[in-house]
Amino acid sequence: MLMKTITRTLTKIMAALLLCTGLHAYAQDYLVELVVFGQPGAQLVPAALPGADWADRAVLLDEGFNDEVRALAPHRHQLEAEARKLESSGYQIKLHRAWQQPADSHLSVAVHQGQSLATADGQLLYPAQALVSLSDTPLTARVTLWLYHATAAEPVSERLQVTRSLRLDQTHYLDHRSLGALIRVTRP
Repeated sequence: MLMKTITRTLTKIMAALLLCTGLHAYAQDYLVELVVFGQPGAQLVPAALPGADWADRAVLLDEGFNDEVRALAPHRHQLEAEARKLESSGYQIKLHRAWQQPADSHLSVAVHQGQSLATADGQLLYPAQALVSLSDTPLTARVTLWLYHATAAEPVSERLQVTRSLRLDQTHYLDHRSLGALIRVTRP
């Protein structure tokens, strides 16, 4: 009788621990949405092209090799209305992506959009590419964005790099003279 009571108690404790662990793991996931746009009429601020290894230490969103990072379908985008307003005001949307990821300052997610272009040395660049890392307590995003412009003379790259404290469920504007971005982080 005593053994059955102990076994039942241990089973309940183990179930509670597994439930708490599962909830804790779920609670650490975030949905991240990023919209990158060109400022109309702004003079380009040239920056160095991203290196060929720009995404080597990151999880490539489109590759699907990491179970913790998953792309979200466009119908789940929460910033669609804001992106359309920007477009109707003359801004050019260069990248609009959303994904789920854990908050881990050692995890960077690499996203890109557009047809890749090869540079003279064979490096593949995208019209828009970004690295995003999240950490929590407090919720912070480290974002590096590149916009690549193929010109007749020489390719031009723009870069925005910022570390920003975020509030959950709020849209934040990341500013640069020639480009901008909206980022929104929510819970699943």
